[in-house]
Amino acid sequence: MAEQQEAIHSFFGLTYSNYLVLPRSVLQSMPDEWQYKFVNLIEQIPKTIDEDFEPAGGYRVFALDEYKRFAKDLYSNYMRGRRKLKTKNGEGNSGGVKRQESFTSC
Repeated sequence: MAEQQEAIHSFFGLTYSNYLVLPRSVLQSMPDEWQYKFVNLIEQIPKTIDEDFEPAGGYRVFALDEYKRFAKDLYSNYMRGRRKLKTKNGEGNSGGVKRQESFTSC
């Protein structure tokens, strides 16, 4: 496998996941510099990939529990950008939402 593809392959590990889902509230809780870098990288994708890879109708995401049953999604309402999750350095406001230590690809 080409070295440039190895980082993403390693990130997904031994899963069969084809997608990565990140709650908007999590992304907006990151420091501004990180957010600018993230947006810049995301904006490079359609400039690099020469295929229309997004379906016309978009995607729909549902939260699942450990048994793959539908579960309450604590992040489904991003509160118009006002929800800031507590970070490990103690900044932000969790708004009563339990912070997960990792995220799951699907």
